[in-house]
Amino acid sequence: KGAWDDYYTDNVSYLLGLANSPLEKDGDEVVVLAQVLAHKANLGYENYVDLHLIKFNDVEVRCLRHLHELISESTGPFMKFEFAPKEGGRLIVLDRALNDQATNDVCAEHSISTCFVSYDSE
Repeated sequence: KGAWDDYYTDNVSYLLGLANSPLEKDGDEVVVLAQVLAHKANLGYENYVDLHLIKFNDVEVRCLRHLHELISESTGPFMKFEFAPKEGGRLIVLDRALNDQATNDVCAEHSISTCFVSYDSE
């Protein structure tokens, strides 16, 4: 076992390949779930790391700003995140009603001073 085996996973290898691949449009970004900060609202997903997000609620995610817009505009009872590969990738489904409170709880627990929540704060 090599020194980097604990850090260099198949997911990281896949993501490194994406880093050198051309994107479809100007402004596109590879959106990555680096780590799930555990909370009772996301129970069971806490071990998901280094995943390429490809869709949110069946819409292809173009960049982080686009994901923010999709989450802010979503109104259904659940939020569905689909990760690469397109066939056989991982899926995270979260309860929309718990999202804002869970986000605030996780940010407070991990000393994150500014966090994104889906409601308009104006």
